[in-house]
Amino acid sequence: MRSFIAKMSATAAVAVAAVAALQAGASAGTMAPQPAGAFTTASSSAQSDPIVSFTTTMRSYTPVNLTPGPLAAGDGYVIAGKVIRFGAPDGLSTAQCTYTDTAGPVLRVCTVDYALANGLIVTSGYIDGPGQSAPVTLVVDGGTGAYANARGYGLLRPTATGSDVTLRLAN
Repeated sequence: MRSFIAKMSATAAVAVAAVAALQAGASAGTMAPQPAGAFTTASSSAQSDPIVSFTTTMRSYTPVNLTPGPLAAGDGYVIAGKVIRFGAPDGLSTAQCTYTDTAGPVLRVCTVDYALANGLIVTSGYIDGPGQSAPVTLVVDGGTGAYANARGYGLLRPTATGSDVTLRLAN
């Protein structure tokens, strides 16, 4: 089990470094605020990037504890939710997060997928902080349908009932 956690921590460190590098490169532009449910094009100095934003409502939360006792690296949770776009249900969301560091600054790595009416958006990200209200920095890893081969970045902000999500997709 210790070998598994050590390998997982090394993999998580590589994933966090990749996310941080992508976020640093992507943060050269600013993300324009958009109303929930909007799918618009926002201008940046070099190009226009489609922005997809929506809210989610949590339907279930299931802790996944691999070790007995206090929270440890490898523990995590799974969340399922409903996506709301343009004021109406538009699909489902799932998230799976794993704690990689619980002794120092708490760090979780996550995969968050959004199955929307017009396609699937696959993201990964990290949460730097112990609180349930810590924002999740997301990297868009791909998708299907209208989001086939999607790339980009975004932010998931937890709310009392789910989250507000804004994704900027690269052209």
